[in-house]
Amino acid sequence: MAEKRRKVTKSCEFCRRSHLICDEQRPCTRCIRRDIAHLCTDNFTTAQELEPVKVPSYLSQQPVFVSEHVGSEFSSLNEFMSMLEDPLLASPPTLDVGCQAPLPQKKELHEGATTSKEHFFLTAADPSTEMTPEDRLKLVINAKLEAGLLQPYNYAQGYTRLQNYMDRYMNQSSRQRILKPLSTIRPAFRAIARSLKDVDLVLVEEGFERMLLSYDRVFTSMSMPACLWRRTGEIYRANKEFANLVDCGVEDLIEGRLAIYELMTEESAVNFWEKYGSIAFDKGQKAVLTSCNLRSRDGRRKRPCCFSFTIRRDRYNIPICIVGNFIPLS
Repeated sequence: MAEKRRKVTKSCEFCRRSHLICDEQRPCTRCIRRDIAHLCTDNFTTAQELEPVKVPSYLSQQPVFVSEHVGSEFSSLNEFMSMLEDPLLASPPTLDVGCQAPLPQKKELHEGATTSKEHFFLTAADPSTEMTPEDRLKLVINAKLEAGLLQPYNYAQGYTRLQNYMDRYMNQSSRQRILKPLSTIRPAFRAIARSLKDVDLVLVEEGFERMLLSYDRVFTSMSMPACLWRRTGEIYRANKEFANLVDCGVEDLIEGRLAIYELMTEESAVNFWEKYGSIAFDKGQKAVLTSCNLRSRDGRRKRPCCFSFTIRRDRYNIPICIVGNFIPLS
């Protein structure tokens, strides 16, 4: 009976490949005879090869290889398996269609002199936290101003509009009564405005826009006719109740399309400007209770009302808008 072959628990890499018995010495006799003793390393037994092996853990063992090229392939495969565990590592550089190089970064796209609009967009997108929110707001608004996208409101045009209306529809006495308070408050407004920078004036306009947003909600919840106009008279907000009083749509009472004095009788408009002029710079008095006659947009119908108005001022104590409430008397 033939002698039973001894079971080998370990074999070197080269004995395994040749399917020969390894004597378990390191280096083994066969590798010594082949003059590759320095490459003789342990390998898995046949039983071990049949067991499932986790590839990343096996690759991380980094055994000694026959050639340096095998080693580089091992490293590449190990890197690939790592990328499978973390897909972010495998993200390739973004390439433009038909190009062989990565797209230039934002900085490269703006190497030349940037335009004012580009400067504004870059400033607005800058998430810098090295300044206070107020300083950052001023910086962004300044950039927007330089880009021509935001400008201080031109009140001179508002006064010109009022003057043209008076010349066309009012008698000489009424014009003089309105011009008297305006001749006092307009120079004071101009003096303050000249002492401010454009950025400060834009900040005032920014405050006006925020005020409009707040009154949008207030007017919607009110059942009393109400509207808001600038100190030169142009209406910028109103609720539907006021629109019904003057026979026009709410969409006609925005962006200065109509002025409050255009919806009052001549005597009521004069009364308003005189009372407004008397408290324009009086911090202690904000609201005035009086009466007026509203008229429809086409001028055919009049509505007597109890009328109160409140002056809202900006940070420089200049009236930025007037809010009026009206209670029809009939």
